[in-house]
Amino acid sequence: MNSSPLAAPFGALVELEGTGDGAELGRLLAEHGLLVLRGREITREHQIELVAQLGRVEPDANGEPMMMLVTNQQDDSTAPEGELVFHYDYAYDPEPITAISMYGLEISAGVTPTRFASSSRVLSQLRPELVARLEGREAAHACFLQRPEAPDQRSVEPEPLLQRGEEDWGPEHWWAHHPAIWKSAAGTPTLFLCLQHTDRILGIPREESDALLREIYTRMYHPDAVYEHAWQPMDLVIWDNLTVQHARPEPNALPRTLRRFHVSECDLTEEYLRVGRAHGFL
Repeated sequence: MNSSPLAAPFGALVELEGTGDGAELGRLLAEHGLLVLRGREITREHQIELVAQLGRVEPDANGEPMMMLVTNQQDDSTAPEGELVFHYDYAYDPEPITAISMYGLEISAGVTPTRFASSSRVLSQLRPELVARLEGREAAHACFLQRPEAPDQRSVEPEPLLQRGEEDWGPEHWWAHHPAIWKSAAGTPTLFLCLQHTDRILGIPREESDALLREIYTRMYHPDAVYEHAWQPMDLVIWDNLTVQHARPEPNALPRTLRRFHVSECDLTEEYLRVGRAHGFL
């Protein structure tokens, strides 16, 4: 398995040899946060095999590896429409998924790109005094920072907060607390703060929290710190969901279908999809 740095602030281009070495794939992901495997057709089974080398592939309701399609070609896409700002998937769950893979099944020239930002890279660049203010603190994350039924109003964390699987659990309970400075599954130190889901840093006044987040986001999402992936057919992109955030700019209408599998130590996606569809979010 050969690799070389991307022409980007972070990430690596990986060339597979045979089915690949699982330990090496995990090492490269821990080192770079994001891997691009390009120019080779990868079947559903091979994608599952690669992702399984990084951890437990979350199963669907039938116990099979959960295949999700992120597409503008079908009505049953598992991603919402429109622009998506920078986020970690399931930051608002007590157990966020740890790694994501997406493969370009149907890609037209000029399709909507995917943007990535490395929280671990930014952590190493922050002022030491800012890092000191974050150490030992947690941040609150919500699926919806603004109330879906009243977008001009900030969401408020409910009390009591029902946990996934409990009776009457729903979107108003999609909140979680995580360390502001966390570690990936491989032990890589990282910020865990993102534009789409982080409500506040706990234990300090909101005005102070907002100011800290603004400073962090200014650096984290600076154009020089962001990798924009221009999709090509047969691209497979794998990233660490705890150290790398992703975003989608306002999409165009060119055909774009991505096949997705992800790593998760628990079963959570089916429940979120079920409740999300019941509320018209998907």
